[in-house]
Amino acid sequence: MIEEKLVMQIKALEVQLAVLKEQLKRLSSTKPTKSFADLYGILAGKISSNEEEINSVRYGFEWEGTKER
Repeated sequence: MIEEKLVMQIKALEVQLAVLKEQLKRLSSTKPTKSFADLYGILAGKISSNEEEINSVRYGFEWEGTKER
């Protein structure tokens, strides 16, 4: 009984180790992140919407199957 528990704990630790190794691999190979200044204006001229359209989507809700804006 004790041997079975030890084997299960070892297997669980091996899985955790594999997950941690994969996370470490991803962290070391990630590209540098972009700042907000880099992203500023990236969609300029591609999307045309006004403030009213944005607010209608932001504050929309559903009422008994019908969408209200």
